[in-house]
Amino acid sequence: MSEGKTEQSARTRALLIGSAERLIALNGVAAVSSRQISKAAGQGNNYAVGHHFGSKDDLLRAALTSHNVPIERLRRKCLTDVGADPGVSDWLRCLVGPEVEYLAQLGAPSYFARFFAQVSSDPSATVLLYEETARSEVLMTILDRFYGILPTVPDDVLEVRNNLTRHVIVNALADIERAAEAGRFDPVTWPHQRDLVVDALTGMWLAPVTPP
Repeated sequence: MSEGKTEQSARTRALLIGSAERLIALNGVAAVSSRQISKAAGQGNNYAVGHHFGSKDDLLRAALTSHNVPIERLRRKCLTDVGADPGVSDWLRCLVGPEVEYLAQLGAPSYFARFFAQVSSDPSATVLLYEETARSEVLMTILDRFYGILPTVPDDVLEVRNNLTRHVIVNALADIERAAEAGRFDPVTWPHQRDLVVDALTGMWLAPVTPP
């Protein structure tokens, strides 16, 4: 009996996570309530989110973690395969590639990239992304090695390019996911989509700096 209840609870949690991703991806974090998520997941209990997760933020954390686990495996593989003398574009490929490869595995339609973009743009929810990022030792290693080979630039240039990199990756992935759902490119072109983003970011990081 206990095992049956555990399996049922796991299925309900998965339904709630999937419903939250879709609703938030399409409408934004603030526009979606726990009650709406429960209803979309087919739960008669309007308080299903609280019962299974504790709070809406806890549900968002669970959603991010459910995706970060497989993405982390892809990051680790990229870190292993990066080669003996990686350059700027190689490390950027380790930042972008696992995310794109994961989206390709999800297939269309998926909502994770757009969900991630909505969470990233919501001031009250962004802290959840920082928490999740800080837990990824592989991502921290990739970033450390990336920063270690960059040309020396002033701190304000580094800050701007960091922010632009985050915005480009998050929003480019959301655009790629949206385009895949609409059937605007063939699935075999996923690696090309990755390379387009990596090339653009490489150009930005290696761009000259205009003196103040």
